[in-house]
Amino acid sequence: MATDRRDVIIIGGGFAGLAIAYQLAKRGADVLLLEAASLGSGTSGACAGRAQVSESHRDAHFEVVQAGLARLEALTVELDFDFEWRRLGNLMLIEHERHWQWWAEQVAFLAGRGLPAELLDRQSLQAAEPLLNADKFLGAAWCLEGHLNPLKLCHAFAAAARRRGAELRQHAPVIDIERQGRRVTAVRTARERFAADTVLVTAGAWSGQLLGRAGVSLPVQFTHAEAVISEPLPSLLHNHVGLADFYETIHNAARAVSVGVAQQQNGTLLVTEAVEMTPAIHRRNSPWGSPAIARDVLALFPRLARARIVRAWAAPSPFLPDEQPAIGWVPGVDNLFVATCFHLTITTIPVLSEWIAGLLLGEAGAPALAAFNPGRFETMTS
Repeated sequence: MATDRRDVIIIGGGFAGLAIAYQLAKRGADVLLLEAASLGSGTSGACAGRAQVSESHRDAHFEVVQAGLARLEALTVELDFDFEWRRLGNLMLIEHERHWQWWAEQVAFLAGRGLPAELLDRQSLQAAEPLLNADKFLGAAWCLEGHLNPLKLCHAFAAAARRRGAELRQHAPVIDIERQGRRVTAVRTARERFAADTVLVTAGAWSGQLLGRAGVSLPVQFTHAEAVISEPLPSLLHNHVGLADFYETIHNAARAVSVGVAQQQNGTLLVTEAVEMTPAIHRRNSPWGSPAIARDVLALFPRLARARIVRAWAAPSPFLPDEQPAIGWVPGVDNLFVATCFHLTITTIPVLSEWIAGLLLGEAGAPALAAFNPGRFETMTS
């Protein structure tokens, strides 16, 4: 089998892989991206489209979030693609006193760093979203964020990367990552074999499996998430509306629902998400997910009872034990780089993709990336 050689091979065609391909090609690198299915067909294209700010960590990660939000404002022009970017408020509904205190501190943190954010009491919450049944909530944390069409953002990066000369191959699942000693020597699909100076694994929930083929262990975890989409409706909601205990709910139960809902530009409601712990990655909808989502969203918005669900989707949602990304060179393998499990991906990827591209081409790394080094998990190689 002949070997085709490139500067960089990227495995994974979601937000990260496509954005990094664009940044590398813009710098003149010979880039090949391999995607097992179609571009954006995994977790990236299936997400809610929030450019999240509210849940930012109060550390170096926040600087990435703030810079990424600013970059998104100009990215439509840079990529020459309308991915339906708009600024949109986010309401995190607070039911319990212990969450009220945490979110009060979080709002103060965000506002203190120049982001529009405030804590709303129940009366102000009801005024912000008149259709909401706010009876059981103390109030909400509000922050101005952003929203876009995630699949269109994937296509925007893909089109820009191709214009710069990157080759993006779809339906080309990687079946092996060949390694000799401290170097990856080739990446194989069913039909072809490729070599590169650098190999980047950025395949979300599938990253752990792929790294395993190179003898590397990284504790990538995932949940199985489901969502539903309604028919187009008249303008009903003014913000994205979610629950303040979202992460606590979905990471501490074998099966849980934590509703988040936003109205899209075309009038449809995208409602997330029913979450289940599963031993294997799959994209099938369950018999319980959509009914559970409908039940919970109707408790929040009773007047949506006549709205019809027209579509449902399911996708894996990856994370690492400390809920921070893994970004960096894999210890013990000189030319293998991993970038996966991004927290607040849409907001951070415009900045992180630039930094990662620079690192892959030997530029000095941004200091903020040090906190995300995969070696913090004692990544083992054999």
